[in-house]
Amino acid sequence: MELKRSVGRFGLLLFAVGGIVGSGWLFGPFFAAKLAGPAAVLSWCLGGFLMMFIALTFSELAAMYPVAGGSIRFLQISHGTLVSFTFAWIGWISSVAVAPIETLALLQYSSHYLPWLMYVSNGAHLLTGQGMIMAAFLMGVMCCINIVGVKILSKSNSLLVSFKLLIPIVTLVILLSVNFHPTNFITHGFAPEGLKSILSALPAAGIIFSFIGYSPAIQLAGETKNPQSAIPFAIIGALLICIVLYFLLQVSFIGALTPASFAEGWTHLHFAGDAGPFIGLMGFIGFVWFVKVLYVDAFVSPFGTGLIYSGSTARMAYAMGKNGYMPNFFMKINALGVPGRLIFLNYFLGLWLFLPFPTWQAMMSFLVSALVFSYAVGPLALVVLRKIEPEKVRPFRLPKAKLMAFVAFYVCNLILLWTGWAIVSKMLMAVMVGYIVLIIYRRSDKTEKKLPMEWHNCFWLFAYLFLITVISYCSTFGNGHGYIKFGWDFLAVGIESIIVFFWSYVSGCKTPAQKIAV
Repeated sequence: MELKRSVGRFGLLLFAVGGIVGSGWLFGPFFAAKLAGPAAVLSWCLGGFLMMFIALTFSELAAMYPVAGGSIRFLQISHGTLVSFTFAWIGWISSVAVAPIETLALLQYSSHYLPWLMYVSNGAHLLTGQGMIMAAFLMGVMCCINIVGVKILSKSNSLLVSFKLLIPIVTLVILLSVNFHPTNFITHGFAPEGLKSILSALPAAGIIFSFIGYSPAIQLAGETKNPQSAIPFAIIGALLICIVLYFLLQVSFIGALTPASFAEGWTHLHFAGDAGPFIGLMGFIGFVWFVKVLYVDAFVSPFGTGLIYSGSTARMAYAMGKNGYMPNFFMKINALGVPGRLIFLNYFLGLWLFLPFPTWQAMMSFLVSALVFSYAVGPLALVVLRKIEPEKVRPFRLPKAKLMAFVAFYVCNLILLWTGWAIVSKMLMAVMVGYIVLIIYRRSDKTEKKLPMEWHNCFWLFAYLFLITVISYCSTFGNGHGYIKFGWDFLAVGIESIIVFFWSYVSGCKTPAQKIAV
């Protein structure tokens, strides 16, 4: 049984917007202000602008190959099995983490009125045993809703996204009109921590995490009506909408703060109720009635994003199965055209992620590094497929593709740098675990669906992983050892990007039609 094409153009746009507007708006402005001060407004603009480069490469690819879990399968066509598996594995693991992250956000806000859900240890908000049971229950509900089918999910998502957009818009309007202090932007200087803090905020404050949310528009391509026009419309439209929204939210958040809350500097920003930053602000200015609305949205926004990703991540796993990386047992499609077994597989993996990453910020930081690494699929596959399939119809054709693709790849590597060695090292460990899983699976799989590993296409990939390791270890970001000073690391990443990008280009496959049916 095949997946059903039942999602329309605006439905796909709403999936993309719904993926972006989740827990990021509830926590991001607070963490961004602590890191970058008022210059956090630049971080949001820069983050959205950089993600646009990456998104444009996916717009062409997803319109060319409108298949379920598209980002998993592009590199299979362009570079073969092992390269594809590497990026597919890390992209899948990071996407599995979205539902647990959003559940953590939901429960952290809920702990204001249900204190038994979480406890505080060394300043970190951690789930209690009862909180873990509640997290498992909520993630289970997300799975069950996805099981009934993407058409029903699309209809319910329209209502969810409308609510998710309305509440942050009303929030910023209230803060801008009732309690706005323009002097907050200059009291300690506009950028008190300098350029490095503006860049560090992109991964560390959840900015990139928020904008990455357009991914469901790619993963659901196989269930989209007229995907050639719907996919670029959804991806680009969602990013533009959310850049404006997040910029205004950050402006309103900084302007609404009392000077006493950052009197000791922005890095020491704190106020009563800052575990739920916008609820704390609204309570302080006397909008108690709206605090109740925010509590509802603090449930709906993360739940809605987790709901979307519970479904779209199953499509990524489905694509891995199509590539021969997943046992046939999980590939069964139910009567409603949904890969139900994969949805529950993701559910159980998501529960395990609470162990190494028990807080919202810890899990979010890992997810950003992993997803950004996996998003290199777009620029790397695009230029190779332009070379080996020049006659294929491209409903959306990216202008100056090589230049745009290289810029997108450089952006991916810069964000990896800014994420820092402490997180990048864990992402690289996850890649190694993936290789172990692949070896075990291939040795145990006796079917005929195993694809050749194609080692001759992989040397550039091993060089890429090595260079990521060296540069991140030697940088000044995230517990790096400081051997490469700030500024010079941009040059190092640029040289790395040039080497890997062109090595990948010349290593591309020559007969993609024989690699996989799309």
